[in-house]
Amino acid sequence: MQDNIFNVEKVVNFNDNAEIFIGCSSFEERCLGTIKKFSPEYHYLKAFIFIYNKPDPKREEHTRIIFDILSKKGPFEPIPASETDPLLSIKFLIQELKSILIVHKKITLSIDITTFTKKHLLLLLNYLDKNDLFNSTRIFYTEPKTYTTNLYLPMSFGILPIYTVTGFVTTQSLNKRNLLAIFLGYEGDRASALVNNFEPNETVLIIPDPPYHPEWRGRTEEMNKNLIEIIGKDKVESIDSLNPHKILKTMKSLFGKKGKYNLEKYHCSISPLGTKPQALGLYLFWRQYRGKFSIVYAPPYMHNESFYSKGIGRTWQLLSPS
Repeated sequence: MQDNIFNVEKVVNFNDNAEIFIGCSSFEERCLGTIKKFSPEYHYLKAFIFIYNKPDPKREEHTRIIFDILSKKGPFEPIPASETDPLLSIKFLIQELKSILIVHKKITLSIDITTFTKKHLLLLLNYLDKNDLFNSTRIFYTEPKTYTTNLYLPMSFGILPIYTVTGFVTTQSLNKRNLLAIFLGYEGDRASALVNNFEPNETVLIIPDPPYHPEWRGRTEEMNKNLIEIIGKDKVESIDSLNPHKILKTMKSLFGKKGKYNLEKYHCSISPLGTKPQALGLYLFWRQYRGKFSIVYAPPYMHNESFYSKGIGRTWQLLSPS
């Protein structure tokens, strides 16, 4: 994977390979960000759009817009998906891609990860890896333009049972000290629930720095103020919010052989409650330290859609094919 990221003004084809576009519809308007940047010349062999099964008027409206744009570009197929258990939909996509590879020996996957759930994203990347498709993938991401400014409104309500994401399990001994690392976002209750559930020997709290916009600085700390006070500011680390290559580099410096929290010394669990690019960076780290830690997920009982992102911000190409 190439290690440069760049702001995308127009989406164009990466190379001469047959292109497959993959995206996800959402109640968040920014699910349209990448698709609205398709250049007139951009073309694909086929597009696949994941659609979560929970009814939502905004998602249905955005889905109609997505389908209208795609209908002018080529064939596309919606893939119904469960937000809580997307594995079946991912397996369907992989089978479709295998069928395409019978005819087209070389393909490029262009994936817009903007509104996938983090669990869905991790599982998808892992299955692409297992089928030797990860290095043929480029990844787009569209920032939110803004969020609701009231920092005291939660992004979600309640917590469902916490679990390890399928395929992301540590092989380290249970006799080692337990370490919990949390990429913090705007959901302090979810982060606190993780700490209470695991009762780790040590906890590391990771904040996104720099944030997407300078005026957002301090929001994550404010939304997790109580937890930071309990764990201690000396256990707070900063990791880039956007660049997965910088995220990987910092993760290696923190948890690698010479890191402050050497994974060889801990039975470690890491939870991606931060930004979507941070979840991507975490996956890049997993690829290099497979089996050295677990990735754990704390799903909310219900999202607070009134808090979620407003508008369409900048679109980035985060990863490019090797």
